[in-house]
Order: sequence, then C-alpha cells, then structure tokens
Amino acid sequence: MNGSVAPYLFERKRVEQGSPVIEGLPEVGLVGTIVTSYIASQFNGEALGYIEISDLPPIVTVLDSKILEPCRMYKVSVNSRQLVLVYSDVPVPPRGMWGMANSITEIASSTKSPIISVGGIPEPDRLDIEKPKVYVLSNDAELFRMAEATGYVQRFENGYLTGVKAAILKSAAKRDVKVLLALVQSHMNYPDPGAAAEVVTFLNKLLGVAIPLEPLLEQAEQLKMQMRDLMRRTSTNLSRMPIGLQLESPPGYIR
Repeated sequence: MNGSVAPYLFERKRVEQGSPVIEGLPEVGLVGTIVTSYIASQFNGEALGYIEISDLPPIVTVLDSKILEPCRMYKVSVNSRQLVLVYSDVPVPPRGMWGMANSITEIASSTKSPIISVGGIPEPDRLDIEKPKVYVLSNDAELFRMAEATGYVQRFENGYLTGVKAAILKSAAKRDVKVLLALVQSHMNYPDPGAAAEVVTFLNKLLGVAIPLEPLLEQAEQLKMQMRDLMRRTSTNLSRMPIGLQLESPPGYIR
C-alpha cells in the first residue's frame, strides 16, 4: 500500500475532539459532493484548510475573486454538533487517491474522530426508484450498530469497493480510525440530488441533528445544471478505474 500523505493544511486546534469527518469527494452521482456542499452552504461553513490533490495539473479554484485550493475542509455547527466536511471542486485522479485517503485518515486520527464517507452506488434502474436505498458498511461494530439502529439503512453485505473509499478503509486500519460508509442508490453519470437527500436524512438520524431537506430538494434542478461539468469530469475519471461500488457476490468467495 502506498504510504504517502498528500500535503495538507488543517487547523486542528479549531476542531472539537471527536467531531465526525464527512468525506464527500466527487464520485458516482456526485452524491457526496452535493451532501457536503449543501451542508456547508446551509450552515455557513468555516474554512479549516485544504488537501493538495496529487497527479493533477496546476489548478486553483476562483470563487468571488478569492483564490482557493480545489479540495477544502470546512467546519459547521449543526444543533450544537460540530462536523468537519471534506469537499472538492475536482475529481481525485486514480494515482492521487492513496495520498488523499491517507491525509483524510491522518486528520481524523489527530482529532480522534470517526470518518463518515458518503456517496452513491450506481443503480441502472434509478429512474424507476422513488426512494433509493442507503447501504452502510463500517470497520467498527459500534458505529455499524448505531447506523442500523436508525432503521433507515441496509447492510452492504457483498460486493466491491474501489477508489478513495476503498483507500480510506485500508488507510484507516493503519491509524485505528473508525469509518462508516453510507452509500445510496444513484445515477451513475448524472448529479443526483434526490439520492443525496436520502443520505442527509440518514445523517440526521445517525447524528441527532436537523439538516433541512426542503432547500436541497427545491434546488435539485439547479444543482443538476451547475454540476454537469463536474459530473462529466468525474465520469471520465471513474472510467479509468476498475469497476467498483458494486453490490454483488464476489466470484469464488470462500467464507
């Protein structure tokens, strides 16, 4: 396993110990991206730092004439519960995923925080599904129990994971960091605010907070338009990776 850590700046002193780190980097359906950007905007996220994305050409984000790193971290307070959000304006290239995952788990380890990694699972029949299912997977029995106790999720029992989420699980094992994956059925190549809303509902139940859903659903069409270019770049990025995030039984599996 690649042990490199991507360069990052993180203002640890401003974060309460144990504050969940919600990772929502661009992947299937941009579910995680929508969730983290929505929460940051709703609760006036405060910048905590950034993580450099390796294997990218030189790139910066310009927002309101401010020069920013593409992958940023924010702190929000929701009903007195502090959350750390990891968000990116660009997809992470396959060769940069180990460094990104190692940075995220190192940050979580430094604040003794669990990581909640949110995203989508490609569902070919998504158009026919009114209420997509949320699947969970964890490397910690207590975190898994808490997720199931919400009554809102199903277990991710068999299948494959690739990309940043798989790298986070592997990296977390080295640093004794608790990780919970929350993955929802979603469109593969289209931004899916409806699927993101299901993840927000789950987070409300899991964390005991009240993140409003109405503004997210009202902005669904606008979000689809705003994020279409990011979705296009993310789809190209995903096509370079082995098939992952699949709910199926691995071949020849020995128990």
